Amino acid sequence: MKRILGIAMVLGLMGALTVIAQDVKPGKVEVIDLGKGVRLGMVLVPAGKFMMGGPGKDHEVTLTKPFYMGKYEVTQEQWFEIMGVNPSREKGRMFPVTDVSWNDCQDFIKKLNAKTNGGYRLPTEAEWEYSCRAGTTTAYSYGDNLTKGDANISGDSIKKVDGIKEVDRIKEVGSYKPNAFGLYDMHGNVWEWCEDWYADYQAGAVTDPKGPATGSVRVLRGGSYNYYVSNARSSNRYSITPSVRNYGFGFRLARTVDIKATVAEPTVPIPGSTELTPATKGLLVAPFSEVKAKEAQKQLAKSLQKEVEDKADLGKDVKLEMVLIPAGKFIMGSPASEKGRSKVETQHEVTLTKPYYMGKYEVTQEQWEAVMGKNPSREKGRMFPVTNVSWEDCHEFIKKLNEKTNGEYRLPSEAEWEFACRAGTTTAYSFGDNITPKDAIYGGSAIGAPAAIGSYKPNAFGLYDMHGNVWEWCEDWFKELPQGTTIDPKGPATSGGRVLRGGSFYWESSVRSSSRADFQPTSRNFDFGFRLAMTP
Repeated sequence: MKRILGIAMVLGLMGALTVIAQDVKPGKVEVIDLGKGVRLGMVLVPAGKFMMGGPGKDHEVTLTKPFYMGKYEVTQEQWFEIMGVNPSREKGRMFPVTDVSWNDCQDFIKKLNAKTNGGYRLPTEAEWEYSCRAGTTTAYSYGDNLTKGDANISGDSIKKVDGIKEVDRIKEVGSYKPNAFGLYDMHGNVWEWCEDWYADYQAGAVTDPKGPATGSVRVLRGGSYNYYVSNARSSNRYSITPSVRNYGFGFRLARTVDIKATVAEPTVPIPGSTELTPATKGLLVAPFSEVKAKEAQKQLAKSLQKEVEDKADLGKDVKLEMVLIPAGKFIMGSPASEKGRSKVETQHEVTLTKPYYMGKYEVTQEQWEAVMGKNPSREKGRMFPVTNVSWEDCHEFIKKLNEKTNGEYRLPSEAEWEFACRAGTTTAYSFGDNITPKDAIYGGSAIGAPAAIGSYKPNAFGLYDMHGNVWEWCEDWFKELPQGTTIDPKGPATSGGRVLRGGSFYWESSVRSSSRADFQPTSRNFDFGFRLAMTP
């Protein structure tokens, strides 16, 4: 029998946790396909002993059996695939499902088990806290303090930044680093229903506790985006009637392990690391060649059972083409030696843990007209990029496009834009440190107007016109880039302007890979356009 008593040394955080010998190893990630490419990831958690509760009210708990715990909170796309509806107030395919009661969760689990024969359930309260702590004895799995950089928790909801009220919002699952077990968002984002009826803890040591046999309220754990940091503590408990729905209520699945059937060789999560999902295990670390880029795109498409190039028909033979971009790591920003560099281009390491689709071309005038019914551009041309559109106009287009196609199109984040533009390069442009009129349309081209999309050769990812032609709106509010390393950055919660990237036919040094500009989200200009992104 394989023994795993030494796992505490591997995790490096297990001072108060004892792992019990089993015929299984922790850390295995099980991924189930629910259909239509919707996947459910579960992480194997070892049996163990820990101190449950806060200081002065803690008690020893032993969990004698390993179990699987949802790597993420159940998402809206997972709920929709099983239930056929999405009850969430704030919609997003990869947002956690919300507005679900404990009773609703049981209905979902019943249908999920009928579909998969999987034995899924809600975790017990003890399993939840053990999984959240992941070997720690501090208030949070990251230590005794938690910031908005660690988890999606509420800030001061009445705080104003530049006169604009700050709003706490739900976020996509996996937007923050995982704990030592490889579980994401155990603190904040949404409250998570547990199986137990709520009651005061039993005194003394207990084994495999499951709460009282009956009661009037069920347990929720973990806090949420609209609750303050203290509610997100590992030991914090909340309870409410099982029929109650709320925009901050979601859940995470658990599943008991069949030890005899567990024969796979899993890996152990390392504290501080970001474990990549099977869809993103081909992490591209810049610099990389065009051959490497295209091979990674092919492998990723195969693992996702999708195409490298996604095509949507907008009607009347108007096509929208998207290119699959792998997850990756790169240096964002520019070195001090780069000609034309701005002080807001601080170099720092960025990891994008999730793949995404990026528009093969800038959105064209015929595409805009197919969705919006009009063409605001000054220089007219069916295959010219649409111009004279504000950030807000782009969002109105995206809203109607998603309604028309049932898609999940969006603007790219600024980091996604630069990674896609660089395509493995570290030079000022994706084709080197110098630019000529043969490479792109920019101020030095002396044309003074946009060109038809695809008039120049693509970069290593197969994307056209990332340099010049028209400025491209990004999702982020503008702020000076941070120092150090960041994972899946989204920009500040608010600021004075939204980011534009890529320069235009009117500019020269601003068409570099790292060039940044910002304008009010209501601003329109003859060289403002955009490019779409989409999460696969």
